[in-house]
Amino acid sequence: MKTIQCPKGHGPMEQKPLAWSKTFKGVDVDYTAEVFVCPACGLEATTVEAAGRLQRALADAYRAKVGLLTGPEIRDLRESQGFTQVQLAERMNVGIASIKRWETGMIQSKSMDQALRAQLQSRSSADSCTGRRQISLPRIKLVARTFEKLLGKRLLKAGDRFLFLAKYLWYADMLAFRRLGRGLTGASYAALPYGPQLNNYRDLVQTIKAADVETAEPLSEEERRVIGEVVEKFPDERNVFEAAHRERVWREAPPGALIPYACAAELTEI
Repeated sequence: MKTIQCPKGHGPMEQKPLAWSKTFKGVDVDYTAEVFVCPACGLEATTVEAAGRLQRALADAYRAKVGLLTGPEIRDLRESQGFTQVQLAERMNVGIASIKRWETGMIQSKSMDQALRAQLQSRSSADSCTGRRQISLPRIKLVARTFEKLLGKRLLKAGDRFLFLAKYLWYADMLAFRRLGRGLTGASYAALPYGPQLNNYRDLVQTIKAADVETAEPLSEEERRVIGEVVEKFPDERNVFEAAHRERVWREAPPGALIPYACAAELTEI
């Protein structure tokens, strides 16, 4: 690991992640990146390599804030579809240099972002309605409990039919698919009169409530961030309920039809 010396003579500096806030292209963004910090005097310093990481972190924070695919998202989605950078470039009719730059920090235009999504989030995928994940009832319960903890309220209630919980789950699954290339739970969602709902929810409600959370695959840090962002956006049950009803992908879906995860690119409320 590369080390640098404190300019004030205090010896080796330590590499630490620090939180930053900045207005970039007119948007206030928060991001985290590693820099060198002197443990003695607190002086912060960087290298050319670390400066590049700072710039990429800022660019990705901006892209996430304005609804563009981030560099890691582009790379992960490309790899999940089995494309090389050359293959993706050919499908989009752009140079491979563009793909490389987008994956390593350059911010793509809105039109190019839509073109990327069209290639990387295909609705024809065999698992387009399960978010590229096998359904896990314990994980659905784990995500629900995580929402409860962050919201400070019960969502898995006795006699409840997931009227509000399903909307939180839907947004979390869809946002995870958009950000990480994979949903959180493997659940499929149907367009029902009261908004997006777990498909066959009547058969699942009691089983989900009885599921053993200890058997669920743990949530990654990135997945927890997705859930946290949904909570931040919709701190009240009514917020998430009304937002889901404003989504065109639900309003225009035939009654009872499954909502493909590829529609995550078309969500407007988050």
